[in-house]
Amino acid sequence: MPEPLLLYSTNTWLAYMIAQTFYRGEHYVWCSPYFNALAVAPAERTIPPSSVPGKLYRQFYDDAFSGERHSDRIRLNRAGLRRGAVFKERAGVITEDQRLEINAIVARAQNIDFRPLVYVIPFAPVRDMITEVPVGERSHPLSRECRIERLPRSHFDIIDLHEGQTGL
Repeated sequence: MPEPLLLYSTNTWLAYMIAQTFYRGEHYVWCSPYFNALAVAPAERTIPPSSVPGKLYRQFYDDAFSGERHSDRIRLNRAGLRRGAVFKERAGVITEDQRLEINAIVARAQNIDFRPLVYVIPFAPVRDMITEVPVGERSHPLSRECRIERLPRSHFDIIDLHEGQTGL
């Protein structure tokens, strides 16, 4: 399969702000060469909703703006942000005090803080940063998924498809 021109990732505004503020502007992202599953021929669609950035955007958007207090997606994102802080502390990127501050921020964050952002990542500049997701970790064994553990802010653009609705 040829290399894509772009990779896409959907992340929350809170995850973006934590990476910008505490992790030297380096972002941990799971990526797909497709924003929308409809971009793939029907016979080749092996991308479950949990790996489609466009679908993830809609799910985070719905939970962030609906006031859903029992959102599994937001609960899992909170847990992931806390795990990320532990990992960054162990790696020496942040201090214990910073990890505790991140945990406090995550605990007090409102649903709106989990509004989605789309990262649009040109493939060529990040080619050597990409790790293919092992089959056992993919949402479907044939889906194309990759991750970048330390994506510099200078290597991607952000699209907020619903900008202006938050007032921020």
